[in-house]
Order: sequence, then structure tokens, then C-alpha cells
Amino acid sequence: MLRSWQDVIVKWRLVPNDLPGDAPEARQHADAARSALLDGRLDTAHDEFRTAARLRDDPLDQVGLGDVALARGRWRRAEEHYRRALTAGGVAGLLARLGITQVLVGEGRAAGAVTDLEHLVADRPSDPTLRYYLASAWYSAAEQCRARTEDDTLVITSEQQLLVCEQAAERILSLHVGDDELDRGAEQLLREVALGRRWTWSPEGIAVSLAVLTVALGLVTVVAGGLMGDPVLVVVGALAGAGLVFAIVFRFRRQAWRRRAREMAARITKPGV
Repeated sequence: MLRSWQDVIVKWRLVPNDLPGDAPEARQHADAARSALLDGRLDTAHDEFRTAARLRDDPLDQVGLGDVALARGRWRRAEEHYRRALTAGGVAGLLARLGITQVLVGEGRAAGAVTDLEHLVADRPSDPTLRYYLASAWYSAAEQCRARTEDDTLVITSEQQLLVCEQAAERILSLHVGDDELDRGAEQLLREVALGRRWTWSPEGIAVSLAVLTVALGLVTVVAGGLMGDPVLVVVGALAGAGLVFAIVFRFRRQAWRRRAREMAARITKPGV
């Protein structure tokens, strides 16, 4: 599903108000359709865009019909309309490309949308609308990459997911879109990544007890070797203690995301990437 209703309609900001005129009746229906779409009155928008499309051959009407289908979660129908507008080029072609990226997001392929939008932003880096769509797609990519539990809790369960979330958050903040929800989400993602990378002991009690016991035994061996004047025993005690400490660290020390992933494993219904 899409992240926000804004992702359906924001692209209409790119349409200039002084487009060349056409049949007055068709223009009247098209204007009514656009107004209804922006207000979320999808039935009215659909009917008005269809009427306009019968009266004229304007690719923006196909974009509008695609947006209605997109808002209703009808991804294939939306893409069909966007594809019809895509060949026209110009502003309608650009809106159609943006619509197709949102179809990808809705279908759970936000990573593909990110790739397409990065190209668009590279061509028009100062365009705030394109930057908004790219930021939103990155946020969706971070959501879609993570594992999901039966109650829709998102969980990082792989190093790849951790990297995607970090990359998404940094890219969103770098785009400076001025969207509070996206900015807060990106900052929360960075905090989640930072917490996930922290090292913890798992299980903590056993690991700490073994570490203390190992250090104590190593010290006893070294001290005993010193008292006995046996340098070999001293060396063996030191090396054995160090080796055992390394083994304990290797076996019981885990990054926090791995620990949480193991704790949540039984509740995960969708694994992510």
C-alpha cells in the first residue's frame, strides 16, 4: 500500500495553470475532475475524467484516471492508464512516470521506485515535488525491507535490512523535503539502526558468569605458576584465559538487532529482505 494519500496527488503541483486551452466543455470536466481528486472524491473524479477523455485526447485525463485507480489500490488498472499517458511526454509524461513509481510502491516494490526516482531527481535536482516522491519511496523501501509480525510490528532481522534502513534515513534527510512526518520517520530509523548496532550479551547472565569464572581461573593459573616458579604454567594460564575469553565473546556477544530478531522470530509472518 502507499505511504500517504499525498503520494497520489502531490504530482499535480507540476501541472502549470496556463496550459493551452481546448474544448471548453472538456476543460470544464477536467477541472472538476482534478478538484474532486484533490478532495478525495474518487467517484466524482473518475466520472469527470472519463467524460473529459471522451471529449478530448489529453494524456492528463489518463493520468487522472490512473490516480483514481491508484487511490483504490487497483495497481494494474492504474498502470494501464499511466502507460497510455507516458508516450505523450511533457508534463503528462512526467506525471505518468511518477504514477508508475507509486504503482511499484503499492505492489511492494519500493526499491524499484527508488531507482527510477533517483534518475528523475538527478535530472531535476531542485524540483521539490520530485524530491518529495523520492524521499517517500525511500521511506517505503525501509518499511518493505524489514520483517513484519502478525500485529504489523516491523523488525530488523538481517544486516541487509539494517543497511537499507540506514541508507533510507540518510537519503531522506539529505533531500530536505520539509515534510515533518518523513523527517521524524528518518530520525527514528537512524535511532533504530544505532540501537540495533549496539553490542549486548545474550544470554546476559550466563555470558557474564562464564567471563568472570574464566578470568578467575586464568588468574589462579598464572598466580600458581608464579608461586611455583613455573614460567610454562604462567604462559599456559595466560593463553588459555585469553582464548577462553575470546570464545565467550564470540559465542555470547551479539549486536542488539540479532538478539531482538531471535526473540521475535516466532511472531514474524513476513520475513522481509
